[in-house]
Amino acid sequence: MKARLIDLPDVLKIVDALRARAYEVLAPFCGRGRDSYFDTVTDANRPRVRIHLPNPYYPPKRFVFPHIERLMTVRGQNGEMKIEPACEEPRRAIFGIRSCDVAGLWHLDRFYLGRDFRDVYYERRRKNLFLVNVVCTDPAQDISDDCFCLCTDTGPAARDCFDLQLMDLGGGEFLAVAGTPAGEELFSEAIFRKATPAHLERRQAILAAVRQQFRTTTSWFPATVRYVSQGAILDKTWEEIGNRCLECGGCTYVCPACTCFTVSDRQVGPEEVERVRIWDSCALSGFTRMAGGFNPRRAVHDRRNRRFFRKLAQYFIQRELSMACVGCGRCAAVCHGDIGMPSVVEMIRRGTPETAPNGNAPATAGKDRAGTPPPTAARAENTRPATHD
Repeated sequence: MKARLIDLPDVLKIVDALRARAYEVLAPFCGRGRDSYFDTVTDANRPRVRIHLPNPYYPPKRFVFPHIERLMTVRGQNGEMKIEPACEEPRRAIFGIRSCDVAGLWHLDRFYLGRDFRDVYYERRRKNLFLVNVVCTDPAQDISDDCFCLCTDTGPAARDCFDLQLMDLGGGEFLAVAGTPAGEELFSEAIFRKATPAHLERRQAILAAVRQQFRTTTSWFPATVRYVSQGAILDKTWEEIGNRCLECGGCTYVCPACTCFTVSDRQVGPEEVERVRIWDSCALSGFTRMAGGFNPRRAVHDRRNRRFFRKLAQYFIQRELSMACVGCGRCAAVCHGDIGMPSVVEMIRRGTPETAPNGNAPATAGKDRAGTPPPTAARAENTRPATHD
């Protein structure tokens, strides 16, 4: 990876360079209070683009996996049916995407593109997407009490899957790291200059200091993954989790790694029907309801069981090469029942005996406590980008 320096007044010129390359640039803006959101950059709102701000609750995955997406249109014409597939291939760039959301997109890539069947709708949106990752370095604005990316090995600096990464070094300087040839091509702009080994050392020091700013730095995920995979969790633990769930679906709608959807046909004209794909949620009672009306997971705790099994079971982690949780903390922030991922991991740890009823013997939870991230977690920080050509 090659690295360059860019001054703070020139950072938004990256947005200008991307717009000049015919990208629709989406960037973060501040709303009222804590609220923040991604929106298309225009000449009018460009000065309001923010670099440091709370991560928007509505994840940017919607730009490649829309909340509601038209798949095809069926029209009646002269007694015949005419089917027109939707073929949208927008050329977009997301400026200011956080490392946890980069990891979420990578998980979606594995799910929709990394197996036997490729989702052509997702692929068309994803192939023209340019990602400008911003490293979380401002504890007051970038990092909330709910963030736990250290526990999931996804932050505060993404290792890969970005085109360009920006990190605030302080003193009005940013270090830019190219992750792809497309990102490296931007270094031809006059706003970039060469970095020195001293800048890389400053990067390492800042990341080490930022790691100490996270409220949640202890990871029980290794033990929880084993308990879930072995079926060692007691029914009463799932029932306690289910009793707290309000079935609002909020946790799934804000999750960058959730992939579930349903397909529905809706009439949009006298002789015209539209087939759409819509985000679905395993928290909703109708998620597993069959055509005949029978619901094998009518009980709330059965659906909560399925959600966390899907995210934490070793089978799915091996299949997608990642855990379906990126540590963004959105589920913890929006859940009224306090059963976001960190709380559930803690409830499972406390409620699972050392010797499970099925005869399996999970290791004691204390042995899985990790006050520091897993060995792979420091790869981003320990990777030294090249400062030369």
